[in-house]
Amino acid sequence: MLANLILSVGSACAALAFWTHAGITRPVAYSLGLLTAARVRHNTPTGVILSRRDCARGDVVVARPMPSPVRSRTGALASLDLRSPVLANHLLRLHATLTVREMWARLRPLLRDNLKPASCCLEIGQEGDGSRHKVYRHAHPTPPPEWWRGHPAASWLEEHSGAPVCRLSDVIAPEALRHTSFYKRVMEREGWDRRLSILSWRGRTLQGALHFYNHIGGPNFTARDVRLAEGLQPHFHVALSRVLAHEASMVRAEQFAAMIEEVPFGLLLLDWDGRPLWGNSEAAHACAVWNHGERRAAAQKTRRVLLVPLTLSRAVAELRQEWEQSRRDGSESTPKARIVSEYDLGLHAQIVLRVPGSNPLLRPTFQIQLDYRRPRGDRNRPVSPGTLALAARLSGRELEVAMRMREGLSNREIAAELCRSPLTIKTQLVAVYDKLGVKGRMRAVALLNR
Repeated sequence: MLANLILSVGSACAALAFWTHAGITRPVAYSLGLLTAARVRHNTPTGVILSRRDCARGDVVVARPMPSPVRSRTGALASLDLRSPVLANHLLRLHATLTVREMWARLRPLLRDNLKPASCCLEIGQEGDGSRHKVYRHAHPTPPPEWWRGHPAASWLEEHSGAPVCRLSDVIAPEALRHTSFYKRVMEREGWDRRLSILSWRGRTLQGALHFYNHIGGPNFTARDVRLAEGLQPHFHVALSRVLAHEASMVRAEQFAAMIEEVPFGLLLLDWDGRPLWGNSEAAHACAVWNHGERRAAAQKTRRVLLVPLTLSRAVAELRQEWEQSRRDGSESTPKARIVSEYDLGLHAQIVLRVPGSNPLLRPTFQIQLDYRRPRGDRNRPVSPGTLALAARLSGRELEVAMRMREGLSNREIAAELCRSPLTIKTQLVAVYDKLGVKGRMRAVALLNR
């Protein structure tokens, strides 16, 4: 059951990595079809979802409101002239971004051609002390966290959570602003006293803000600029929410992949044609032993090239034919798992065909669990070339501890047998883990029992 859970997680990681490598995700593909339309009614409200059918036909598009948790205080969103090819191209590029850094690069030309601020800044997240998780700035260097103390707009944002935009002159009068410590500490040093912000909220938490600045003594942002910012806010909110969700999923996928690397047996995921989509280091080594034998596999860097053994490819082809035959017969049953073994090498593989849910566009995949651990219980059994290569990294005293750990003895049992203290054994095991390149006992035992 643990293996099935880990294989399912591996499938999700592989699918996410595949679609990310291809540069296609569902929100991006949807945005590409959504922003292809070049002709939109002049009175079309911003924050819209355009019909794919109408976009493909090229007719005048009738827009329907986009579901967004943030709306302006007037109850209606400002108007954006999406008929402009330049603006449509900027929005298309914005909705196709996958990272915050890429989003920042797409936002700057959009702002330069529309709002024309003196400088701009993208802030992501907010700490308890008012500082931001990440700051991308156009002109000024990133300020230290203590600069955010006493910000004149902080209390207003707490009272008006969900507001789409914020103009600093609407929060505090310019005369009163000049007498604040924030003005003397930050604004005079950076040379601005006019700010207009586009805000993105997640519930009552500010997940990101896009700030525009004008120089001290320069013109204030007009009512037209505020309406334009309100029109851009839904696009900024949707793009930022998608980008943050994508980056969070990528971090989770990397964490899952690192966790699965520590599993003491091989996990391999193949696509419908039998090509490897993902595999951990144990699977790569087991495949190398299956293809070349123990001695040659011990000298190879198996992660560079993962070749599926011919025996496993034949079993995968048989499972594929059996599933296709059941589909032709009108049966929805899934073929039983296949067990393939190479007893002379101590290799065993369980192959399972995984059928996707109700999505007809996805083909089944093959999940393979590989076991390359020799039977225990005989301390005098021959040691494989791979184990000898690992043992060569250890000192004599560390090797004595490692070989007894390999047999499943506890630290106290090893200490009693070698007449050493348990603390000494623990210290030597830490050195063994470090030299074998593993993080724990289970992984070290798996390597030494190959």
